[in-house]
Amino acid sequence: MMTLAEAAALLEVAVDAHPEQVERAYRYQAQQSHPDRMTSASPAELAAAAARFDRFTQARALLRKADAERMRPSPADAQAGRPAASGASAAPGRNSADGSAWADPNWAADEPYEPAPPAGPWLFWVWTGLFGLAAAISYLGGPLPQSAADLWLRVVPLGLASVAFARTGRPVFLGGILVFGAATAVLTVLFASFGPLVTLQLLIAPVLGLVALGRPKQLRRRFGPVSTAPPPRPVG
Repeated sequence: MMTLAEAAALLEVAVDAHPEQVERAYRYQAQQSHPDRMTSASPAELAAAAARFDRFTQARALLRKADAERMRPSPADAQAGRPAASGASAAPGRNSADGSAWADPNWAADEPYEPAPPAGPWLFWVWTGLFGLAAAISYLGGPLPQSAADLWLRVVPLGLASVAFARTGRPVFLGGILVFGAATAVLTVLFASFGPLVTLQLLIAPVLGLVALGRPKQLRRRFGPVSTAPPPRPVG
């Protein structure tokens, strides 16, 4: 079952995106993955494209349903005759009577969706470098200062798992991050002092940064690749 967060990540929009943004994102992705566009594809490629197209359709429906639920007035508001949200009836792209999304299926034909470009490789090296710096500080002043066993059994595996997840998006590496991150938190609690607390804070930022880089790769591995080629411009 697709979650709301997965649907938003699949269409590359926010969880609470406006229906206009959802429709643009859906149309862009649907244009790229529709099986009818793959005239020379093999049966396996057509089946994969159809599966991706279905996932985009499911994501769009889920986000539209969530938006409709947000706009639905509560029982108290309904009895009092108040709208669901202030200014909802006047929001662009909604029906002025009930706050629903645009009914015209071609309203965004001249506004092709342009997804945000992926993070460049420089960001990966920045987070990796920051983790290396934090690991050195942790070795010198962490829960077990200047302990080779702590360095090789906790800090280095945590860094390797973070880097591997950022590069591949494989869930097994995310599991490693959780295990070694939990070990770091436990040691910090056991040896509660200024040094371990500082090193814990320094390690958290690059680890979360590398996890954020690996999350889109994990979704692509789960739902299939997403094309980023520019959509065709409408004719006429």
